[in-house]
Amino acid sequence: MKFLVEFRKIYDKEKADLPYHINLIDELHADENAHSRIFAKLLRYKEKGRYPFLEKLLNNVCDFNLSIEKPKVKKVDSCGRIDIPIFDKKYVVIIENKVTDKAPDQNGEKGGQLARYIETIKDSYDRDIEEIFVIYTPKYTREPSDDCWKNKDNFSYKEGFNFRFHSLSYRDCIYPWFKNKILPNIGSKDIYLRSAVEQYIDHLEGIFSIRTIDKKMNMKLQEFVKKELKLQDDRPEEAAEILSEKEMELNSAISQIQQLKSKYQKQIISNNFEKCEKLLVIDFPTFKIVGDKFKLDKNCINVGVKFSIENQDFAAVIECNDFNKRNIYFGIGRHFVGKAKHEVSGSMRKILNDSELVKPEDYWYGWKYTSFENAYMRLKNLIGKIETQM
Repeated sequence: MKFLVEFRKIYDKEKADLPYHINLIDELHADENAHSRIFAKLLRYKEKGRYPFLEKLLNNVCDFNLSIEKPKVKKVDSCGRIDIPIFDKKYVVIIENKVTDKAPDQNGEKGGQLARYIETIKDSYDRDIEEIFVIYTPKYTREPSDDCWKNKDNFSYKEGFNFRFHSLSYRDCIYPWFKNKILPNIGSKDIYLRSAVEQYIDHLEGIFSIRTIDKKMNMKLQEFVKKELKLQDDRPEEAAEILSEKEMELNSAISQIQQLKSKYQKQIISNNFEKCEKLLVIDFPTFKIVGDKFKLDKNCINVGVKFSIENQDFAAVIECNDFNKRNIYFGIGRHFVGKAKHEVSGSMRKILNDSELVKPEDYWYGWKYTSFENAYMRLKNLIGKIETQM
């Protein structure tokens, strides 16, 4: 720990001495969803009837050799919570974004993360396995865990995707691709596109501490590491071995830190949902409270009320489907009331429209993202609108 304490002292001092620098993406504290939205937006770029960024990614970077005909880069975190789903006539591409490396692979009793996505595309969108391609984008070069490929029956898709899978690290693949291949080919007249890509490149350089202004700080930090670990420039094999051992130690510590962090994040969200449940009992005593708490290996939690309009049952709920990302949303669904959705009446349509709940999915008549701070207030307002139509 002394090593890290001394390292942090140098880092903090050098960081404070850095010249002024501003990047809008930095200031907005972009999370993985934000990165996915930026990436998806760039992949949708169309020029003279072609999708140059998408084409280059799939064929030049991933070597998939796919024909770009009528691609649809769908909404981020849709189609079964896939980060970036891309549909075309003859194939579907699943992009799983791990740019921050803060959230581990979401594997549980329902199967590994990639296996669940593959089966969602196969079963819900009637696509053959051979039509599905997977791109995994971690922060640094690595492969997804073996469990990530296994479904709930312990069948692994890994071997079958040998030629339809590519792991592209942001540091070693995506960042240099944007900087060296994409940016130089954007014309000066495309002011906003060029500006967006430049900002994104600069943001990625900030994540990896490789901005030009970071050079002096990096040199100081590296000199400290070399001194502490007794590395010698004229003995590179030995130095690399020592660094690998230290890296393994730090990664082991980080793994334990991430597990503890996930545990506490899960508890924080559970506590907040319990508070919401208690408030619902006080504010809406005539409604039946419904909800599903976190269970072992499950990342979804929700709470809300059951209600009926024109002899049709519904539930108004707050839900979180990933405690690592804190995905909080609210809406009206079929949770706890039925296996199939109703054809909604005019009264229900008015509630959905007035609340701007315009994202229907399998479980939902309509939903919308919110935040911890606003979640209960939004649900309370929604239930108030429901009461006026009952």
